[in-house]
Amino acid sequence: MINIPQIWISDLTHTKQGISAATFPLGASYVYSYANKFLGKEIDFKLFKFPEDLNDSLKINFPTVMSFSNYSWNFELSYKFAHVCKQINPNLITIFGGPNFPTEKDEKISFLSNREAIDFYIELEGETGFHSLVKELINNNFDLHKIKENNLLIDNICYLDADKNLIEGPQKRVLNINDIPSPYLDGNLDHFFNLPLIPMLETTRGCPFACSFCADGLASKNRVTRYEHQRTLDELTYIAKRVNNIEELIITDLNFGMYKQDVETAKLIASTQKTYNFPTLIGASPGKNQPKRILDVSRIIKGWNMGAAIQSTDPEVLKAIKRSNLSTEAYRTLMEESALDGTKTESAVILAMPGDTKEKHFKSIKFCLDNKVSTMRMFQAMLLVGTHMAEKKTRETYELKTKFRTIPGTLGTYDIAGNKYPVAEIEEIIVGNKTLTEDDYIECRKFNLFVVTFYNNSIFEEIFPLLEDQKISAYDLIYFIYKNTNLYTQKINEILKKFVKETKEDLYDSWEDANKYVLTPEILAKYIGGDMGTNELLNGRAEFIQNFEDTCTLVMNSVKELFKEKGLFNKTVSDYLKELTMYLNCKKGNVIKNTEETVFHKFNYNFSVIDLKDIKTKNLRSKKLKESVNLKFYHDDNQKKFIENQLRVYSKHAIGLGKLFQQTDMRKVYRKVEVVL
Repeated sequence: MINIPQIWISDLTHTKQGISAATFPLGASYVYSYANKFLGKEIDFKLFKFPEDLNDSLKINFPTVMSFSNYSWNFELSYKFAHVCKQINPNLITIFGGPNFPTEKDEKISFLSNREAIDFYIELEGETGFHSLVKELINNNFDLHKIKENNLLIDNICYLDADKNLIEGPQKRVLNINDIPSPYLDGNLDHFFNLPLIPMLETTRGCPFACSFCADGLASKNRVTRYEHQRTLDELTYIAKRVNNIEELIITDLNFGMYKQDVETAKLIASTQKTYNFPTLIGASPGKNQPKRILDVSRIIKGWNMGAAIQSTDPEVLKAIKRSNLSTEAYRTLMEESALDGTKTESAVILAMPGDTKEKHFKSIKFCLDNKVSTMRMFQAMLLVGTHMAEKKTRETYELKTKFRTIPGTLGTYDIAGNKYPVAEIEEIIVGNKTLTEDDYIECRKFNLFVVTFYNNSIFEEIFPLLEDQKISAYDLIYFIYKNTNLYTQKINEILKKFVKETKEDLYDSWEDANKYVLTPEILAKYIGGDMGTNELLNGRAEFIQNFEDTCTLVMNSVKELFKEKGLFNKTVSDYLKELTMYLNCKKGNVIKNTEETVFHKFNYNFSVIDLKDIKTKNLRSKKLKESVNLKFYHDDNQKKFIENQLRVYSKHAIGLGKLFQQTDMRKVYRKVEVVL
């Protein structure tokens, strides 16, 4: 038997604090399938997701070529494998590709000069560049030096020649993405269905927008292409038949719901949901235009948190990041109509972008809450390699103040070719600019924590209608909680103190300082153990939810004080709020851990039939029962299974329950309520 060259394609994830990127390696599998289609008879391709599997294969033999995806959450791990393996076998050829790469020529040279274990880098779409490069490697008998000595121009490939000059081939995209074989339908992803990983699906590729904070905002990625609907249906069916205790599907489209073809895609998903009861949850970034069409799509499918990410409402900030949002009226209409349908919506705001201030940040949040968005996503501004916002000109113009930190869940000690190596992924975040002080940044983060805790996931939706009846908005309540620290219990203060401490700590002035510190053995052990380096926003929210009684008490006491300020607090309101507090504790307290627990409690209001979304202070007295009613709170079998499946995916992650609470529609988790006769 003739031995043919082996080329390994790896989309690695960290695993020492659970599976960090708990998704199918879709992007790498496209590269694998495309290359295998044209070169499978000449090359033995293999696909890897986990570093342990890659290391096990290295124990048997080394390939001719090792290639790796490059994202902010896996680059150092991938590079460590490449570096170690090239030291052992200098003839090994290494290829990297992905969005985590500079856009400026001098920065590309610096990147490749400092990472000498990278022989070639693929820019733009991986399928074209990888295929073109492998063909040249075959034609040159895998002689790396011959290619570099001749300064060959290869589509989508850049590299340094012997004199450290940057050689860049022409940038090309796949003309027809349907030419890329489906890695699902070819069976290349079958073994991943047995793992706690979320399948991903791409129906379109490209983005017409130019946001400066996003790697997909580059002009080279503006053309949008689409897979045929029959292929999408076949992939959906294939996935639905094989998923194993997984509830979620991630659609990787950058503007889902915005295009007219997305309506047809939604119908395919709805059909799959009806036939296979999958997916029950859908993760997809909504489009930035066409709100009516996005709303239509959200009405067709179930489990998608439809919305519109605004990042900021301030014109100066939007101009600085080259961002355009829906008009105020269009955004309001989208949220109002979604609320009427009961569709869950979400929006996102990013803190500390160029030109941002504390006042602008709070105003952006108020805009979203006042327009009845269901869920708010609060992000810190990250300076991602390969984005315009990370360029020197932007940094200097807006005097961006940045720090470096470990990305939660992306570190550990790994076995590579016979030795152990500590590895950590480091990111750069903005903590201030010429209009936002670092103290204001901390205050904004505290307010972010209150918003995601007290507003998201319908956790206190029963309270807001009562407030709105008296012209008190959800934002007013959360701002009141933020300002009135005298209402905090000891436990609330402990959670906040820990949150602020984690927000300020583990931040360093340089990548080198952050990396050196975290890789110290005793510090690395603390990170892996969860004592350091967690996602403070998700963890803080999880602690609030797990201490629901204290959290609920804080909210209800704040409601009382707001009513007192308006002269509306009386015995009727007091009695109702007292009973509503108990009802919420029974329905939503400790819902994840005690799924077998059934709670009974007597109430003077029949909360199982009262329309809490239409409750008003003037009719509280009429809603009170003459005789109390006994209510039963419980999880049914479908809920128990849903919670079990979600814990399977998220519970072992470094940010554990915090990630679960963020990704899950908690309305599916809150206990059911019925009257006991």
